[in-house]
Amino acid sequence: MGSLLLLLIPGVAGAQLPAFFDPPAREARRPLQATRVTVAPDIDGELNDEAWKAAEPSAGFVQYEPKQGQKPTHSSIVRLVFDDTALYVSAELEQPGGWSAFNQRDMRRDFPTNECDSFSVILDTLGDGRNAFSFSVNPFGAQREEQVVDDSLFEPNWDTVWRASTTRDEHGWKVELAIPWKSLRHGGKAVVWGIQFYRRERGMNEDTVWSPVPRTVSPWRMPYAGVVKGLEPADASLLSLQLRPYLIGRLQKVGDDALSIMPSGGGEVTWNPTASTMVDLTANTDFAETDVDRRVVNLSRFSVFFPERRQFFLESAGVFAAGFQGFLQPFFSRRIGLNSDGESVPITFGARAVYRTLERSAGALVVHTLPTANSNASLFAVGRYTRNLGAQSRIGGMVVVRHDFEGSQGEPTDNVVPVLDGLYRSGPLTFQATLMGSSTTSPKTQARFGTAATLQAALQGNWGNLTVEALGVTPDFEAKTGFVARGDIMGIGGNGGIDWRPDWLPSWLRSMGPFFESYAFWGVSDQKFQEASVYFSPMWFLFKGGDEAWLFVEKAEQVLKDPFMPVQKVEFAPGAYSYERIGVAATSQASRKVAGSGEISTGSYYSASSFSGTVRGSVQPIPHVLLSGAYTYNRFWGAGVLAAFAETHLLLVETRLALSPRLQLIGSYQRDTDGNAQLFNARLAWEFLPLSFVYVVVTDRRSAYRAPDSEPNELRVVAKVTYTWRP
Repeated sequence: MGSLLLLLIPGVAGAQLPAFFDPPAREARRPLQATRVTVAPDIDGELNDEAWKAAEPSAGFVQYEPKQGQKPTHSSIVRLVFDDTALYVSAELEQPGGWSAFNQRDMRRDFPTNECDSFSVILDTLGDGRNAFSFSVNPFGAQREEQVVDDSLFEPNWDTVWRASTTRDEHGWKVELAIPWKSLRHGGKAVVWGIQFYRRERGMNEDTVWSPVPRTVSPWRMPYAGVVKGLEPADASLLSLQLRPYLIGRLQKVGDDALSIMPSGGGEVTWNPTASTMVDLTANTDFAETDVDRRVVNLSRFSVFFPERRQFFLESAGVFAAGFQGFLQPFFSRRIGLNSDGESVPITFGARAVYRTLERSAGALVVHTLPTANSNASLFAVGRYTRNLGAQSRIGGMVVVRHDFEGSQGEPTDNVVPVLDGLYRSGPLTFQATLMGSSTTSPKTQARFGTAATLQAALQGNWGNLTVEALGVTPDFEAKTGFVARGDIMGIGGNGGIDWRPDWLPSWLRSMGPFFESYAFWGVSDQKFQEASVYFSPMWFLFKGGDEAWLFVEKAEQVLKDPFMPVQKVEFAPGAYSYERIGVAATSQASRKVAGSGEISTGSYYSASSFSGTVRGSVQPIPHVLLSGAYTYNRFWGAGVLAAFAETHLLLVETRLALSPRLQLIGSYQRDTDGNAQLFNARLAWEFLPLSFVYVVVTDRRSAYRAPDSEPNELRVVAKVTYTWRP
């Protein structure tokens, strides 16, 4: 498949599309003048302050998508000013049509930028072309901030203190942002910041950027950003602190047990002794405000990856990242403070220190957790160092250590994972590699040693993309503070697609082309084949308005050494299996008031026959109200099914009500028949001051149906107040 794509690429790219272009030299990057002001602008979205009149306006946005480098349909003008307290950004965004012209999904914090109109300010405060702070706003004032590393690791659940306000009229919308210096990690006054502005008009499916960037990479690829002239960020002080104490009251009832009441308190401290150094401390950490994980029906032989959602671990997470995210990671913070069932494990204390400059970054993390009925007390430690090479490459190392103390779950155990990794990027080519070892020791058990490695090569261009990956995990490799989707495997895989935009396409069709994803795995210990799969779409269609549709076929080969039971009443005996599926999928443009997507497929599954279908939908009459839902159905029959047929139902219903971006009520209901669980969750969040919240969270977990092995019902009510204070 990869060979076929490589044969198609030269003709498609050369005949129809501009070539990938390299980042400009630093001295050739687009400049933006920042203006110092004595009186800060009011953050009200009006743009009538004297500060903005003194600032130099900068327009000249170009299309990022669909027609790279061409003039946008509507204009955008930005201004940048600062004082000793903060950096201020304003934008005038033309979008005629009044209320109906705005495409707004909802008003939650960390809203998905791909689902509505949005404006983003992206800052490379270290000037290294690798790390970015991103601040996004939509027309109704909802905020999203994230940290981005190497245009590949995005941390959208990271939060910090900043303010934004918007206004709307028949001509478009205006936005003002105030980003305090204390909310940014920067390299000091000598460092030249990179800056990018990114605007999305979702209704037109048109994206524009201030500094040109090829559409094959994201606007967060900072070597393509412009540079800020005349900026004087405030120096960090030895008293540069942020305190976040919390008080919490928890009611809990499990099964027939009596209702328990558990008040507690704790908090976090962030200290910036220098502009490039950050220290975080946490005590009696509680994550009651975190959303519950979405349930899934896992039909693969790999462990399911649930991303980190807890704020303490999201801060500077990119410093500690290595390996294949979601598949093979030497460090995965969800292993701290959560057991294998996703239940909380008490954290007594934690400390993290991070140092980042233009040349290097370093980090250290230490956390202690208490014992529970299902786990011993543990001590976690991580050390990380990365050296930047050239404009976009780096090399680094990491050591991950976990000590489980002696307790009800057995003797003490030590697990150590040393890591070497690197990234090389030149133009459209990117190479990443990670080499890991592991040592697991305990007093009465023989030591176990293992190794693991990953390798990835990616080629990007306006023609599309092609990625090849390889990995290996020995039988005794164990990363107790990491994520390993499956052990004792070695394999190779790849994915790619053609983004074909010939001139003869009708106006209602933007792009089309094939895409594929494939992999094959063997056992390391016995060198025997385990499984392989090819997912291929002969033609994918992207329509002008943002709707998508595609057909697909999937062919799989599996060899089972042990019985495999993916869902209840379905079990496959050891042996070799070959099966295939065919399906169709479509998704509508996400910002419509009524939007939806769906996928159906049918064919064989191991020795059985099966049908699968998923449908998602949402209704958004006004930006303050959103009702959404998703339903997944699987049916199996034939050989391997322990009854006439077996089926699974997975239902999610969610509502979001928002009086404003800072006062919201979110409710969800999940029903999973395969996991025999139904889960109701309601979450009231009020941001009464920047990054200071009142939360009330209700979680009710029950069995979906009565069964002898059903887990007891559980009801939890949590009220939490957290306050952010900066001296």
